Amino acid sequence: MFSNYFPVENKLAVISGGSQGVGAAIAKALFARGAHVVVVARNVSKLQETVNEMESVRQNADQKAYFIQADLAIAEDSTRVFQELHSEPDIVMCCAGGSFPGLLIDQTTEDLKKGVDMNYMTALYFGHAALKAMARAKNTDTSSRHIMFFSSVVAFFPFIGYGQYAPLKAAVRSLADIMRHECIPYNIKVECIFPGNTLSEGYLIEEETKPAITKIIEGPSSAITSDECAKLILNKLDRGYEMITTDFIGWVLNTLSLGASPRTYNLFQTIVAIMIVIFGPVWNFFVNRDIQNYYKRNPYKRD
Repeated sequence: MFSNYFPVENKLAVISGGSQGVGAAIAKALFARGAHVVVVARNVSKLQETVNEMESVRQNADQKAYFIQADLAIAEDSTRVFQELHSEPDIVMCCAGGSFPGLLIDQTTEDLKKGVDMNYMTALYFGHAALKAMARAKNTDTSSRHIMFFSSVVAFFPFIGYGQYAPLKAAVRSLADIMRHECIPYNIKVECIFPGNTLSEGYLIEEETKPAITKIIEGPSSAITSDECAKLILNKLDRGYEMITTDFIGWVLNTLSLGASPRTYNLFQTIVAIMIVIFGPVWNFFVNRDIQNYYKRNPYKRD
């Protein structure tokens, strides 16, 4: 039924940020494919809800579905998760994270630290602990194991309003590129996911603090549901993609910074990249003009 690039039946998948949103949706989808799934987050009640939802799509009596409560911004908690598993993981997904948009000038140093912890340290510590656990394991299966990082399309095109978020998601992309090299000897594939707007609990909170100028630059865009996002991601994993976007604009924005990362439709991305090089300055002109016009209409009140 599914491609051989991402077989999951009887595999153990461990998902951080699995208590809600895309993480929870992927957990349920993997369980429906016959995987064993462990979800990890801080909120016990939400974790239990995710496990209950997984049980509704159970495929066989031998499947395992449970949660581990942990604060993954603490290195020791990330290490503990892999010590508490019933077996070595085959798939690790670093989904934890969240955006609280706002102008940097309005945010406190505590807000900034929260962004670093939530969006980078969780990925760094959890990915690091996963690599150590998987590298020690005696893997007799010829199929690849997987470590996946969740970044964001704003890693490709950062702009005003995402100062507490976009730089950390760019760092996650860089971390994935480095991990991809280090995982070669262990038959571990490393993928990086760049979701667009997803209609989740986090997205609704994000909209409450998002500055008006940020919404202007983003323009109108319809958010997809967490289930739709999970389906898109798994479909591309089935096909062997290593850099995964969930919409066309994300794929186009990826061409802004191809670097040495794996490519999707290499020839077409190269052609689009050349066009972006030519028209990028024009794009930036309009973005900068929008910002200037916004502040003319809404002068910033300094304390």
